[in-house]
Formats: sequence, structure tokens, C-alpha cells
Amino acid sequence: MFNSVVLAETPAIDSSAIIGRTIRVNVSQLTGQASKYYMNLEFMIDAVDGKKASTVFAGYNSTRDYLFHVVRKRTEKVRHVRDVETKDGWRLQVVALLILNRKTDTNVKSKIRKIIDEQLDAAAKRNGIDGFVKDIVAGAVQKEMKRLGNKVYPVRFSEIESIEVLKRP
Repeated sequence: MFNSVVLAETPAIDSSAIIGRTIRVNVSQLTGQASKYYMNLEFMIDAVDGKKASTVFAGYNSTRDYLFHVVRKRTEKVRHVRDVETKDGWRLQVVALLILNRKTDTNVKSKIRKIIDEQLDAAAKRNGIDGFVKDIVAGAVQKEMKRLGNKVYPVRFSEIESIEVLKRP
């Protein structure tokens, strides 16, 4: 997914003992982009070949302090949970967060949630797991949700809060 970057080193007596371990990596360390300091990716070791272990995607989350600093008084927080299936068969639970400029009624919030659903479904159907995660890390999905949400009501902030793997193919 990230050009076989070395994520971590781990001690083990038997190489098969590390299968199933999860590794949490900060995206800024992984890609070298300091602006992505709040994004964390989780990978799970699925195979070992000699002294090299290969991993698969196991989750994503944004740090809580980053998300808390964008919520202000007199704004509306729209948090939405959606299960999506990627092009290659991965089933994911995605939690999206949009901050609206002012308090709104439930009609506006339901329209915003519908936009979130459409964008997450479109991004998942368009890509496999690698492309979907890369779009999230690059911010493409968040930008599109914000752009389309602005047509309904002014959106101040858009972010993906977390991704949990429900089923691998």
C-alpha cells in the first residue's frame, strides 16, 4: 500500500509468533508529510518470510485532540457511521465527522448524512482497499464531502474519524 515501507521492528523467539500482531503507525512518519500528524494507521502482520513480515490494513483513526479542537460553541457536529464494501470485497465501518457553521435543524443534518453516505459508497466502489485508504489519507474524500455539503449548508470542517475492518475478502 505504501511501497513496502519498513513500519517497525519487533522481537520474537519464533517468527510465527508475530502473526496477528498489530502495528500502529503515524501517517506523518509513514509518508513524511508533517501536516498529517493526527492520522494513525493500523496494520496487522499476516505472513512472515524469513526476517521480513508482511502486513495488511487493520484500521485508521484520527486523534481525539485534533477532532476536539475543531468543535466550537454554536456549531453543529454531524457524526455519521456507515458500513461500506470496497471494490475488492473488504467490508469497512467508516465514521465521518462534519462540523457545520451554526446550529441546524434535523432536516439539514439528514441531507448532510445522505451526502456522506453517497460519497463513502462512491469512494469504496471506485477503489480497492489500497485506493480507498490512500484517498482518505490524501483527504480527497473529505474535500468532496465538504464541497457537496456546502451546497446544503455551510460546512466548516470535514474529516474521517475512524475506519474499522469488519471483514476481509
